[in-house]
Amino acid sequence: MSKEPLFPLSRRQFLTLGGGGLLSLTALVALGKKNMEGMRMSAPSAALPKPHFSAPLPIPPQYTGHLAADGVREFHLRIGAGTSQLCSGLHTPTWGYNGGLLGPALLIPRHQPVRLWVHNTLAESTTTHWHGAHVPGSMDGGPQSLILPGKVWRYEYQLAQPEATLWYHPHPASRTGPHIYAGLAGLYLVQDGTDAALGLPRDWGVDDIPVIVQDRLLDDSGTLQYMPMAMDVMGMKGNRFLINGRESPVLEAPAQWLRLRLLNASNARLYNFAFSEDREFYVIASDAGYLAAPVAVQRLLLAPAERAEILIDLRRLAGKELYLRSDSGSVVPALSLRPMDSDQYDRSNFPLLAIRVRPAQQPGGTLPEQLVDIPRLRPDAPARRFVLRGMAMRQDMPELRKAMQQVRYAGPGGMSLGIGGEPLFSINGASMNMSVINERLRLGSTEIWEIINQAEMAHTFHVHGTSFQILARDGAPPPATERGWKDTLLIRREETVRFIAHFGQKATEEFPYMYHCHMLEHEDNGMMGQFTVT
Repeated sequence: MSKEPLFPLSRRQFLTLGGGGLLSLTALVALGKKNMEGMRMSAPSAALPKPHFSAPLPIPPQYTGHLAADGVREFHLRIGAGTSQLCSGLHTPTWGYNGGLLGPALLIPRHQPVRLWVHNTLAESTTTHWHGAHVPGSMDGGPQSLILPGKVWRYEYQLAQPEATLWYHPHPASRTGPHIYAGLAGLYLVQDGTDAALGLPRDWGVDDIPVIVQDRLLDDSGTLQYMPMAMDVMGMKGNRFLINGRESPVLEAPAQWLRLRLLNASNARLYNFAFSEDREFYVIASDAGYLAAPVAVQRLLLAPAERAEILIDLRRLAGKELYLRSDSGSVVPALSLRPMDSDQYDRSNFPLLAIRVRPAQQPGGTLPEQLVDIPRLRPDAPARRFVLRGMAMRQDMPELRKAMQQVRYAGPGGMSLGIGGEPLFSINGASMNMSVINERLRLGSTEIWEIINQAEMAHTFHVHGTSFQILARDGAPPPATERGWKDTLLIRREETVRFIAHFGQKATEEFPYMYHCHMLEHEDNGMMGQFTVT
């Protein structure tokens, strides 16, 4: 199946824009307007393909590990290749943890030592990063912790952070995008008994449901297509929407309170989650922990790598069917100045998951009036400023041309690994350099970081090794859904976001932490920096 971009720029057009080796935004828009004439997507209101919801929703198995002889809880993960049925009638080569696609949901007990063995059976080197976990830099799984083909990496640590829905995924330098796109990702659930004490739904696969949302592009044979066009460096998007690795699945849920753990694991696409008939639902947790109290909403925008736990009341809906959908068109197009940054789905409203409500199963969970107390942080160090800039700046086009000619097809089924390692995006005027430490922090410090987006499109910002509290968006308090613990945020164009974080884990120059955009093609092409905490 071919991709139909809004601006169908050829590779040659993209590389020759500006004539003198510079990527000019004005020239790009002008060429886009020229190419709009007669194109098939010239009618933005054209109906999207109607999905057929039939296959049952896959539920990743929970993995509790086992107690070793020394009393440490051990987990074993195997990174390997396989074949998966992402879409009906197609068999797709993929990568996964302990299987062909995605990975088990790791149950990580708070305040208990754990040991994780990760065995790489691929022909490609990779890493495994514990996204959102407060662990030392040497245990973080960043680009320096490279697991060579056939090798095993041992992680050992103890978490002291609150109960939360985190996740794990690869983080190799310049190749995070294709490795996650190939299927490598899984949930990482920090547990301390809070959900049981609150009476939340917690019957895994029944009323406590993981919802890992991804978009993918496949060819007619079912092979994954990664960055087939030069403009995919702006963010790889697909036209197949997978929930837990399956397109258009069906969840059969009891007529009681339903808990959904939402993870936007897409490379670059945002989702504005909603339900049929604009049903109200309640946000109870953000990226790194519970909110102080449930927040009633009808829409919830999540950028790549953001998570949220939500509850919806199905008690009076037995025999009914409803849909989890994305109302993207009301939000996403306005996030960029460039029309080519939004595709047909970004300008539309489309379903993701069918929920068929069956009779209740007792006992069910409840919606508490209050959740947890959230301690407020106070700074004890100078503030830092980070300025994000994108591809409107001067680019080294000969290097990009060379990179496009040297793309490797080493992914599953010969999937392209795309373009990586090019200085197309920057933070504070610098693109990612593995040999440069960009910031040096004091161990135990609590800092305010100010993130300023001077790019033409929205970006995300993720910080390793800690969680943060958003203080303000353009000087105003954050929305109620963002007043808990976060580790990733969306920052709109021309927006300034201030947050505060405590840095209590050590990260040396050998194994520094990262801060970066989590739109993976941006991260892989410069929008990342390194910092130590000592």
